[in-house]
Amino acid sequence: MSIEFLKKHAQTLAGFARESSAQAAQNPADFWLQATARNQKQAATDAAQDLQLACAAQAGELLDLRFIGPQADGAISLEAFIRIAEPLLKAWKAAAYRIRHGAVDGRIGGEIADTLNLKLAGLSRGSARISLTGNAAADLSGESLLHATLTQTFNLLAADNDTFYDAVDAMGGRAAAHFGDAMKAIKAAGLSAEFSWQSPTRCFTWQGSTDEIVRLKVLLDAVAEPEIYDEKISGFVSGITDTGRLEIRTQQGKVQVRFPLDQTEAVQRLAIRKSATLLVRTTKYWNAVTKKDVLKRLMIGLADS
Repeated sequence: MSIEFLKKHAQTLAGFARESSAQAAQNPADFWLQATARNQKQAATDAAQDLQLACAAQAGELLDLRFIGPQADGAISLEAFIRIAEPLLKAWKAAAYRIRHGAVDGRIGGEIADTLNLKLAGLSRGSARISLTGNAAADLSGESLLHATLTQTFNLLAADNDTFYDAVDAMGGRAAAHFGDAMKAIKAAGLSAEFSWQSPTRCFTWQGSTDEIVRLKVLLDAVAEPEIYDEKISGFVSGITDTGRLEIRTQQGKVQVRFPLDQTEAVQRLAIRKSATLLVRTTKYWNAVTKKDVLKRLMIGLADS
């Protein structure tokens, strides 16, 4: 259904609800009139919520979390929900902090929470379906922090052995650890999960079966404390993408460098085939599966800026 249809439908039901409420107020002893007023008020409320969720979905602000299992027959225990939701919220805030500032450590202040503005928008039947909304408005860099955070979330959830460390580095080890805690909580509750999000460009879906949750948890548990050091990388700019990546051609070959939103203005001063010296924070992970080091680089500035 279109937004316009839902808007007109909500307005119509709201009008009916106001009329029946006024009539019920004038006839307090009329049982059927009181019941009709209550039903129409609830219908108007439901229609308004449907409109709100549809608008959020259209703006890429709606995230659906569905939990499936014998413990989620149309609802989910408050204890299980808190144990799952708390690490998820911490993960999203830590990932947003990493995406915006490029830092893994540091105090995550109210700025990040206010920008994401994540809210519980509804709980629907059909296993336990939880709707969350956020704020997809673009910041000064022209990017939506919510969209970037959710994109990296689904990149991590869908990562295989080859792309896993890139996904971990994009959101930071702290966020990845919180996602590991969330997977542990989902598994402990005896649930499987399905996360879905309609971004402005595509629909992301993660089918979190029991086996998939175990697979992801094993990968996350294997992430050891990485070695982090700063270095300079000099060469010619051979690529700049709108997904926050630079490619520098050095004497040793091509080097991929990610840049946070805070560095967008500096990156805009670079030009393809022009020389540049980047200040880079390199994170060295140990891949226990391949028995090799994995290097991930993040731009923290320009040497000549």
